[in-house]
Amino acid sequence: MYAAIYCRKSVSTQRGESMQSQLAICRGYLAAHRSAEIAADAWIYQDEGFSGAAMQRPAMQRLLGDVRARLISCVVCYRLDRISRSVADFTALMEEFSRFHVDFLCASEEFDTAKPMGRAMLYIASVFSQLERETLAERVRDNMYTLAADGRWLGGPPPYGFRIRRMPPPHPYSVLFPDAEEQETVRMIFSLFRAFRDVEQTEKAVTNFRSRTGKPFSARYLRCILRNPVYAAADADAARFLQSQGWKIAFSPCEAEECGMLAFGKRPNSGAAEPLVTRGLHPALISGKEYAEIQYQLGFSKRSGLGLSGLLQQILRCGICGGEMFCKFRNGRNGQFDYICKRKARQKSCICANLNGNKADAATWKAVCDAMGFSAVVRAAGESDRRALLQICVEKAEWDGDSLRLTLRSR
Repeated sequence: MYAAIYCRKSVSTQRGESMQSQLAICRGYLAAHRSAEIAADAWIYQDEGFSGAAMQRPAMQRLLGDVRARLISCVVCYRLDRISRSVADFTALMEEFSRFHVDFLCASEEFDTAKPMGRAMLYIASVFSQLERETLAERVRDNMYTLAADGRWLGGPPPYGFRIRRMPPPHPYSVLFPDAEEQETVRMIFSLFRAFRDVEQTEKAVTNFRSRTGKPFSARYLRCILRNPVYAAADADAARFLQSQGWKIAFSPCEAEECGMLAFGKRPNSGAAEPLVTRGLHPALISGKEYAEIQYQLGFSKRSGLGLSGLLQQILRCGICGGEMFCKFRNGRNGQFDYICKRKARQKSCICANLNGNKADAATWKAVCDAMGFSAVVRAAGESDRRALLQICVEKAEWDGDSLRLTLRSR
């Protein structure tokens, strides 16, 4: 069996502890606490450019494979946070090492799991390692949000219709400024969607236009443009709509506003940091009222987001995890679709069974009509009218994999 030296560096730079210096320190520590022969024959595992927040690192996975093959007797690293910055991952890793009788040594903190005190101090240090990572992430996020509140562009490629302009000293920062040619295209896209009320029809109408990469506008790219708050005025209508969708508003909305908005953070209901919307320094292309109407229409269009839009789209929630449920066509079944929990589909973190969308929509419409006493004329309404009525009548809908529960608004 062999000793293993594990080295990791988050970014490929020459600053900080280089991979070579980590390796040298670990080899010296191994020679001092085991033997020079073991240190010379040690197997090397190096992950450069990988964060310690996750375990899916190439060299780490190779190391775990060799540990499970019983080829490794001990593992040494330069510092505790080189091996992991997550308490949960670190605990699981230590249990894995213990299962295969592998000692763990840390050169800078001088932890040795062969001794009881070393094992105890190791877990205490792992807690502070995770605290350091989370505190640093929180400081960076808070600083970015503070800068964003001033309308600054914080980085990344600018949205279609804008370029980035670097303001001069003494306080240089980046802002968005309009690209005249692209903005005309964006105005046309919004105008066409309001006329067709359908993304696919809008896509067909702009086949002669090209994105920055030279490709035709796809339906998915058009949805990104239509949903982006950057084109909408930071007015009261936009603020009300975005607040209803879970966004934090970091500006004082006015009835009439000429500046557009900037959105930061992940989408609402993602479990991440609170998403933020600020007033930008760039001109708006549409009003907040137009933006809100377009968002509602996107939710009702034939295909929305990850799938089509059923009657319960934007209403139905998972009764197990509380996550949003979306519609998805069944393969090879024309017109047949299911409601699926987003957390189940994206993160594999929910076990809720899918709901037959066609049967659920029919049963829901009948139940609502009976409860509200709708007339025969209303019961025969078209799909778009049914969807609009359900948005008004149904306060909440939940599916737990076994039963569908509806909560109606009081008349």
